Amino acid sequence: MITPLNLNRHRKAKIWLGELPHLINPNHSFVERSLPGRTSTLTHPQQAAIEMLIPSAGRALYGLLGGEFLPTDSGELIVKVAVSENAEIEMPGSLAANLDTVYMGLPVEYADSVLNGIIDAGEILGSGILLCNCAAHSPVGSSPRMFRQIAPILVRLITSQTESVSEEELTRLVSA
Repeated sequence: MITPLNLNRHRKAKIWLGELPHLINPNHSFVERSLPGRTSTLTHPQQAAIEMLIPSAGRALYGLLGGEFLPTDSGELIVKVAVSENAEIEMPGSLAANLDTVYMGLPVEYADSVLNGIIDAGEILGSGILLCNCAAHSPVGSSPRMFRQIAPILVRLITSQTESVSEEELTRLVSA
């Protein structure tokens, strides 16, 4: 399910639940961190992604981050963040397409921001593997701060998955 959202203050988001945008490169390397994790309440793999555009002071902040959570009973959460190394492949149809060039992948310098943004994920998701393998960035609008901001939203989206999530509920999850 793909849901576009028009948020307050001219912010826009696009949410994928149960699927990911076609941005996964199997040749990416990974930055990995292990976190303590309680027993997961999720019983099967979950996928989600968020693309967000935030107008701010004459420019537009941009980021897209997605991934898959695979629950286990290991007692820890392994977070793997795929990073792209100089793979500048343009992404068509992004929210920022009219403002900036958007490239598939996550620059290695943003990986720590993603990891810092999901530092509490072990308490929220529980034990398992969180594979953040879907991302896009722009040279002007993206920043470590933007990816630190959208990483916890991704975790909330993964935990919220049901058969029917309303637009109002998605707006609440993105705005929290």
